[in-house]
Amino acid sequence: MLDKIGIAKRIAQEVKPNTYINLGIGIPTLVANYIDPKMDVVLQSENGLLGIGPFPLDSEVDPDLINAGKQTISMVPGSSLFSSAESFAMIRGGHMDLTILGAMEVSEKGDIANWKMP
Repeated sequence: MLDKIGIAKRIAQEVKPNTYINLGIGIPTLVANYIDPKMDVVLQSENGLLGIGPFPLDSEVDPDLINAGKQTISMVPGSSLFSSAESFAMIRGGHMDLTILGAMEVSEKGDIANWKMP
């Protein structure tokens, strides 16, 4: 059985080069730590940031820059800030190449709570 780090590493193996990726809350925020830097991906946060950078050093923390899990983050050059409504429109509108969802509750079969397929 994998722990959170093992799951994040496994998910990172699914990432393709030159893609736009939304990172949800929880384990998805850890995935960024295990994506090969040569992949040249652009990370997006549900709360309105395209171009997430690495976690900042304590001396570089900007409390206004947070990810979906309310962890402080940094921005890479060329990043863009926008509303969470626009962020979700990007995700649901198919403008992200990959969305990595976080799940607060999962059934014993692996189903995400409150998720219904059409």
